[in-house]
Amino acid sequence: MKIIFVVIFGALIGIRASDNLKKRCESCTLIIEMINRIGMLIKYRSLSVYEISSELKASRTFEKLDFIKNLPEEFSGESFSSLWVKAVEKDYSLGDEEKELLISFSEVFGVSDIEGQLSSVLMLKENLKSIQEKRCFEYEQKGKLYRSLGIIAGVMAGIIIL
Repeated sequence: MKIIFVVIFGALIGIRASDNLKKRCESCTLIIEMINRIGMLIKYRSLSVYEISSELKASRTFEKLDFIKNLPEEFSGESFSSLWVKAVEKDYSLGDEEKELLISFSEVFGVSDIEGQLSSVLMLKENLKSIQEKRCFEYEQKGKLYRSLGIIAGVMAGIIIL
């Protein structure tokens, strides 16, 4: 009976490692969607950063992006840029490259004119697409490997226990 639990435990560890890779790929996809939405809100509605923040929070699409929950909806004495950076840094589900790009975006978001913001949105989107391709490729290449290694490690640990 113990052996079955050890095998299942090993498999679960492999599945979790694989799932983490999948979440990073999905996270990049969500960030790209968010950046597209920000670009549209800037271009067609000329919203302020606080209004955009409210729109993002209200959208169920971006619920999985934890840093959005920490964005302010109105001015609180601290600049939106610094609050954006704090929110991004607190989101442990984001990879380092994603955090770096989002933090660099904060330097322009809400600070420059509409054209400057839109060009930053395009540049950020292109950089995120290359990261997304990398993350999804990692999942495709390593996801199955992690699941298999988890099962094998569980089986081997079960054999050792025997």
